[in-house]
Amino acid sequence: MTEAGKGLRASDLGRIVLALVISGLAIWILARQIDLVALKSALAALSPASVALIIASFVVGLFVRGVVCWQILGKDFSFSSAFWAMNVGYLLNNILPLRLGEVGRAILLVRHGKGKHNYPEVLAAIVTERMMDLMVGSLFFLATLPLIVGESGLRTLVFVTAVGLLIFSAAIFLSVRHRKRVIGWLESRFGNKKMVREKILPALDKMLAGFQIFLNPKQFLLALFLLAVSWAMSMVQFNVLQRAILGHDQWWWPLLVTPASAFVNALPAAPAGLGVFEAGVVASYSLVGVGRADALAMALVVHGAQVVLPIFLGMIGIYVMGENLGSLVSRARKGVGGEKV
Repeated sequence: MTEAGKGLRASDLGRIVLALVISGLAIWILARQIDLVALKSALAALSPASVALIIASFVVGLFVRGVVCWQILGKDFSFSSAFWAMNVGYLLNNILPLRLGEVGRAILLVRHGKGKHNYPEVLAAIVTERMMDLMVGSLFFLATLPLIVGESGLRTLVFVTAVGLLIFSAAIFLSVRHRKRVIGWLESRFGNKKMVREKILPALDKMLAGFQIFLNPKQFLLALFLLAVSWAMSMVQFNVLQRAILGHDQWWWPLLVTPASAFVNALPAAPAGLGVFEAGVVASYSLVGVGRADALAMALVVHGAQVVLPIFLGMIGIYVMGENLGSLVSRARKGVGGEKV
């Protein structure tokens, strides 16, 4: 049995341990701070109608996000392939460590595309969607900063992040627009190295081909708008919960909580961001004076929808696309390890 074949690599094991430690620490901190009686009372305030509305808004958001993925991927992919592959990716992220979702999603799309698309190109399209998603979330967060008092450090962090994303986007735009020139320059500088010439530069060229949406302003702006709609659907969930649990609805609180919790959830954590997402929601609501028990109740409901529904839809996607979950997981692990997928 080789290390690459069946065993976990040392780097993978280290990432898993770090993720479990971060999730464990978040859960431990929450457990020490939460009044279980108050938490139970907050959850009991939910009505079946509230839960149904939360599920409906989540599904609408997923559908809109699927349209964005389809649009970025291009005409060689069907909406069905884009939507189901996206949900299979969420399934992998929710049940497995190491964030294998994007890798597995790219593998599926390469297999189910109508044209001859390679892995780096498809992965670049997925990275594009994730990066644009982060840009939209940052804009929502920035919109709340004038309403937050005494958080200058937080304001600076979000502002720097947003500026960094804009600079990175501009760099990608220029690289894609002058793709051949960029590759030619890199080849002239580093082409004497076999690894660079035969592997890195061809992969980079294919990846830049996947960023074509940056050359189409109308398509780019439409994707941003649809992503904003998807974010809005997540905010609807918190609005519904605020009305049910807190008895009132501060319209701008979800603009703060939704992106903040999503950013925190990007940290290394146990599968599905267990503990980390909840800690992000509780910390965000604490900035506006919401009690920890009420905030945790809202976090648990939203996180439950984010985990259960994509797992259910992901399993349907595995069936619809005629795939095998075990085989896909194995190939995704190889992709993370840098092997051919």
